[in-house]
Amino acid sequence: MPKTIIDDAIVQDSPRVKTSRHLLPSLFRRRLPAQRARTDIEDIEYIPVHDGNEPETSSGGKPPLRLIGFLLLVILPFLASSVYYAFIASNQYVAEARFAVRAVSGAEDTSSSGDATSALNMRSASQDAYVVTSFIHSTEILNRIGKKLDYRSMFARQDADFLSRFRSSQSDEEFLKYWNDHVTAYIDVTSGIITLKVRTFAPDDSVKLADAIIEESEKLINELSERARNDIVQSMKGDVQKSGKAYGDTLVALNQFQNASGLLSPQAQAKNSGTILTGLLAKKLEFETRLFVMRQSNAQNSPTYQQLSLAKDSLDAQIEKMRSELTGPENASLAKALLEYSRLETDRMIAEKLYESAQKNYDAVVAEALRKTLYLAVFVKPALPDESTFPRRVSTPLIILLALVVTWATLSLIWASVEDHRI
Repeated sequence: MPKTIIDDAIVQDSPRVKTSRHLLPSLFRRRLPAQRARTDIEDIEYIPVHDGNEPETSSGGKPPLRLIGFLLLVILPFLASSVYYAFIASNQYVAEARFAVRAVSGAEDTSSSGDATSALNMRSASQDAYVVTSFIHSTEILNRIGKKLDYRSMFARQDADFLSRFRSSQSDEEFLKYWNDHVTAYIDVTSGIITLKVRTFAPDDSVKLADAIIEESEKLINELSERARNDIVQSMKGDVQKSGKAYGDTLVALNQFQNASGLLSPQAQAKNSGTILTGLLAKKLEFETRLFVMRQSNAQNSPTYQQLSLAKDSLDAQIEKMRSELTGPENASLAKALLEYSRLETDRMIAEKLYESAQKNYDAVVAEALRKTLYLAVFVKPALPDESTFPRRVSTPLIILLALVVTWATLSLIWASVEDHRI
């Protein structure tokens, strides 16, 4: 065999060449000059064959890692939660109460009160129910209850387990979160019924706390009802005072005009002046008729004719004076005074009507406010619980197990996806 062929065979049979050629893509290996002259046997020799000395792949370690992850993420937390809920978790007792916010009102007389009673349109009971539930979950109720009941000691009992009880060193904001977890109030939208549930570590504490919450909620409803009633009454009272002041101002203006003009009633004065003027005109017509007859009889020089002429002249002066008083200069005429008086009298009548209407509405609102009110109707009082409702020693660990399994399966899928992208 030629030396070059032997050397080529030695080079081809060396592990380094095998490894390098095995790592190269098949497309590049076909383009090598040495491979073009290969035989089928040489091609078969380059197929990688695993002998017993090659190291194992890393795929064999995946099941142990998954098993360890399953133990750490699922089994151990499940066992710990089972032990806690079975032997460590303290019993918690729930006191339940049900009540509703109701609005009561007497019969309304729409014919007498008109639109006045519509002004006393109090908030609907459903809206006040939401106000009560918001009040139960706020710091305001804690401040009120704290004045007569040590509610913190109920949740910080030493005989309760360390995970369930409230630690006294925590802040008020943290206690509010703890309070909302143990005191719940929700509304049935269709009926408006509020269901209150109080959960503590002792049956007596649950009942005492539930009674205190209901008492403070009832006080809140009474305060809201009284405040709404007072606001509406004060508003209507302000209208009455405003209209009364306007009516008083018109009376003062009318009195000042009467004193300045010297006329108690310009209308009556104008009527009297008109009556007098009519009489003077009739008398003048009579004198003119007699004078005409005497002129026809050529009796102008008679004493009677002279007296009638003087009387007629006097009547003319009186008539002219009366006319000047009625329709004379603008500042002194009775017509100007009558116009001003009519304006003031119209203002007085309007102010009087407004005052009477405001007073009538005020009386109707006060009567309606006394009849309509809000109150808290408790139809299921808190009862002393016989058995503990919490913790749920069986269902809670099972729910935790389900959540852990879902979490572990999700993490496993994510890890498998990352490994696929690496390959």
